[in-house]
Amino acid sequence: MKRLLTTFSAITAAGIAVTATAPSRFHALAQNRMSYSIVAPNSGHVALGLAIRKLGVYGTFMQAPAHPDDENNTLFAMFTHGMGLRSIDLQNNRGDGGQNEIGPELFRDMAVLRTAELLSAHRIDGAEQYFTRAIDYGYSFDPQEVIQKWGREDIVGDYVRLIRTFRPDVVLTMNIQGRGGDRAHEATTILFREAYYAAGDPSKYPAQLREGLRPWQPKKLYFTAPPPPPDAAGRGGPGRGPNGGAPQTPPPAPQATPANPPVKLTQVNTNVYDELLGRTYAEIGADARSYHKCQGVGGMPALPGFNNGRGGGAGPNNGGAGAPGGAGRGAAAAGPPGPGGGAAAGYQLIDSTISQQKDKTETSLFDGVDTRLEAISQYAGSNPPAALVSGIAAIANDARTARNNFDSGNDAATAQPIESGLASIRALRSQLAGMGLGDSARYEIDFRLRIKERDYQDAVLAAHGLSFDAVADDGLVVAGQPLKLSILAVNRGPSDVSVTGVSISGLDSPSNCAPGSVNKDAIYTCTSDAHVPKNARPTTLYFDDNYWKHPEKQAIQIFDPDVEFGAPFTPTPFRATFHVKAGNAEVTRDVPIEFRYLKDIYLGDKRMELNVVPPLSVRITPALGVIPASGGSTSMPVKRQIYVSVANGAKGAANASVSLDLPSGWKATPPSVPLSFAREDETLSAKFEITAPPLSKVGQYVLRAVVTSPAFPDEKFSDGYQVIEYPHIQRRQVIKPAEATLKVVDVKVTPNINVGYIVGVGDQVPSALEQLGAKVTYIDGDELAWGDLSKHDVIVTGVRAYEQRSDLRTYNRRLLDYASRGGTVIVQYNKMEFNEAEYGPYPAKVSNNRVADELAPVKILAPADPVFNLPNRISPATWAGWVQERGLYFLGDKDPKYLDLVSMTDSFKDNPGEKLGAMVEAKYGRGRWIYLGLGLWRQLPAGTDGAYQLLANLISLPKARTTESASR
Repeated sequence: MKRLLTTFSAITAAGIAVTATAPSRFHALAQNRMSYSIVAPNSGHVALGLAIRKLGVYGTFMQAPAHPDDENNTLFAMFTHGMGLRSIDLQNNRGDGGQNEIGPELFRDMAVLRTAELLSAHRIDGAEQYFTRAIDYGYSFDPQEVIQKWGREDIVGDYVRLIRTFRPDVVLTMNIQGRGGDRAHEATTILFREAYYAAGDPSKYPAQLREGLRPWQPKKLYFTAPPPPPDAAGRGGPGRGPNGGAPQTPPPAPQATPANPPVKLTQVNTNVYDELLGRTYAEIGADARSYHKCQGVGGMPALPGFNNGRGGGAGPNNGGAGAPGGAGRGAAAAGPPGPGGGAAAGYQLIDSTISQQKDKTETSLFDGVDTRLEAISQYAGSNPPAALVSGIAAIANDARTARNNFDSGNDAATAQPIESGLASIRALRSQLAGMGLGDSARYEIDFRLRIKERDYQDAVLAAHGLSFDAVADDGLVVAGQPLKLSILAVNRGPSDVSVTGVSISGLDSPSNCAPGSVNKDAIYTCTSDAHVPKNARPTTLYFDDNYWKHPEKQAIQIFDPDVEFGAPFTPTPFRATFHVKAGNAEVTRDVPIEFRYLKDIYLGDKRMELNVVPPLSVRITPALGVIPASGGSTSMPVKRQIYVSVANGAKGAANASVSLDLPSGWKATPPSVPLSFAREDETLSAKFEITAPPLSKVGQYVLRAVVTSPAFPDEKFSDGYQVIEYPHIQRRQVIKPAEATLKVVDVKVTPNINVGYIVGVGDQVPSALEQLGAKVTYIDGDELAWGDLSKHDVIVTGVRAYEQRSDLRTYNRRLLDYASRGGTVIVQYNKMEFNEAEYGPYPAKVSNNRVADELAPVKILAPADPVFNLPNRISPATWAGWVQERGLYFLGDKDPKYLDLVSMTDSFKDNPGEKLGAMVEAKYGRGRWIYLGLGLWRQLPAGTDGAYQLLANLISLPKARTTESASR
């Protein structure tokens, strides 16, 4: 499919940009923007300089943060680009349970989005990305609860596996908060610290050793600087609210105790200017961090020398150069601002295998770690073979020669020593078996030389100015379809080279590419015809889970064992490998076969890996249908509209038929719908009316759409793909069954309710309103400015609408006037942007207060209020079965004219006290204004019964008096 199917897309425009070489095979290409990140172009002087920095050193840095946005991008930039070391971002989880400030994705789809954002960030800072199997199941105030939900042995084992796999020298995790904040940070720290010790113990996780892994003990373990202790008023110290907000309501300050001695910190200044890159590492890190768009991280770069305001908000996690709002969860403590807006961040050395290292004053996390290439011989013991020492010395000498030539401005003279160094590495690796080394020594030395061989190959290609590409004429492909590949190698270097061959993998019967010479400033091209294998499976995720459907189970993902453990996504099988003779070196470069496309002429072209899709892709909407339970034998049959969209991915015309597999007793009209596709990429839809059987029992029912076609007589199609794509990430797709859940809910609805809806971020509430029979009209900027709002019975603002909608902020007075004339306004939760002006009818401020226990008891403070009585009687059953949390961002300080309707007390001891502000009402003129911190936005898509009862009552408030009178 040459045209990407926007029918199935969830795309939000947001300007972004990068130009950088991916650190590994897992990479993402993003859109351009006016301000380019000068990090690592594919070729040229900068790419050569960065490649040469890797040649004379060896070392690996691993950070183990809790969530996406907890990583330290400036350290990655400094260690990878500045020092030439390897950096690995080992995330505990993918941020599955977080909020989405740019679109509708939640749960596993959110995990995909945040994983893709990490890859975009690491194209800037140079880190590689991996994960444990843990699921971010939500905010918690208890680290032991988090550990229990994840499974201690499983997640420690995942950390051990990845430490043993990558064998890092220095590892960094978070800290022990002790109280407050999102304690998943602390749980991550506890588990990773256990893994630090277990990884070197051969008695721990012996199954990994039987698989071929070997014990490994990193040389140093650091924590990020601990939070400052609370002051007498209880301020400071506990962790922060999500995404850098104000602290939670603090627990009572402890009784005075003798002050602990100050923690000794290693202060690392990332505000170091790199002449090759033309930026500081803090600036590069801040740019990388800005890709966490779905968490609201600002995209405006900081102005050097300014730490606050529009000139640049300090992001202490990244040395103080983060964009506004960019501190994030678990940010490292920052020291005094350095020049240019940067800052020195502190890290606490917890343990080290290096004698007396903890007693020393450090300026780098690698102090005491010998990162010279010559240090590889240490793994041979105190008396390494002379041939090993001399062999490594020769390689290191070639690296120094290449660097000296580069520093003197003679790029062309770097090729010969790099080629010589590559030959020496290959020779040394072949000689290791004859050096009398022990098995462990040989393993450790060859492990590092193998990585260095790849670094030297990359440097040879950079020294010869070579870049490579493989592009297909289609991006969405089906099994068996033909493809035409455009394969090219560009020589911008000082001398001629030869392409000795091109290997194409993942495709059937590709036509051969003939060898050919590539003169200076010339381009090698080849056109290859190939076919997608007939047995190719649709492209989807390699990690799966049932947790969100069964939250009582362990919060852990299930990995496909055929995919590299912890990888971001399944690597594409469609690849091209170039075999090149450059100077005296024979080297290879492996690239994914990609597809180029244009979605927006202002943002420029994008690229995607080839995605296999079903020949007929099926999607069903709505995904959740809510049906009020029958009130008796005379109740009218309840009907719902179901829509099925089918996309033709096959070449040419096709006929098909759509039908529904229904639960027993349910009916669909019509029974089936014929479809006739005229061409590839065409999408057609079918409409069905579903009728529930009389006296349907309360419960959950599932229907599935099924498509058949004479073009595929032996197949039935009942899966589709959901696209997750934004301008700053590479397109990803998730294969999902074409199923709809039908929930028969004990809920009464008021007929003929007209709801005006002001869309916020990631809203799935309007569809829930429609399921309750309300007529939903979306209010745009023009209607907010001068339209007739009185036609709406109730107006609802979407999640974080005051953050996203400038028109709402501008014309907010119109909403208040509507309420004063008798209207009902329901404001779903907002973040701190709500506090920038007085948007409520009376003074009120949003706080970071929340209740994380989704089953925390709810106390009704105004039991006579119609919101708890009409048309549904709100009872303890209403609050049962909630998922993830009760709510967040409750109203804090507020005028006495506001009336709290409910209160809750969290079950977590570190979130003590009665919490108000979750559901607040203000009478204003003849109408009502309601603030809703309760998480209906999360409960409604999850099908929580009580959330529908509460929503039905909320939108019925304008007619509550009439309904109450009629019932008497």
